[in-house]
Amino acid sequence: LQRKSNKAKEKKQARLAERAAMDAVCAKVDAANKLDDPLAAFPVFKKYDRNGTQMKKVMLTVFKHNHGAYQFFREALQFEIDDTSPSVSGCCGDDCTYEILSRRTKHAEASGHSHGGGGHCGGCCH
Repeated sequence: LQRKSNKAKEKKQARLAERAAMDAVCAKVDAANKLDDPLAAFPVFKKYDRNGTQMKKVMLTVFKHNHGAYQFFREALQFEIDDTSPSVSGCCGDDCTYEILSRRTKHAEASGHSHGGGGHCGGCCH
């Protein structure tokens, strides 16, 4: 009986540590988002202000072996495997070490934009 309760305590500690780590990451992201954009001072970059770009999709690449990052983007941030990812487009079989993830922005949802299936990645691992 003692052994079971120790295991339960360890699991709870692990959950709390994981939650604290996630909270710390979220706090860093929030702090970064509150910073002024240093490029905004230059007129040439003014039109790329993050609030004025009207991006429809955010994309990123994550290595398959980086399970923590993969889970974070898929589960916590709700990214989907993009149509251009090698595992979907089939251009590289199972040989590719990464996935391309994407997430539609609020602007895309408001404009009713849906991503068309390009299907073919730009010559990744041939």
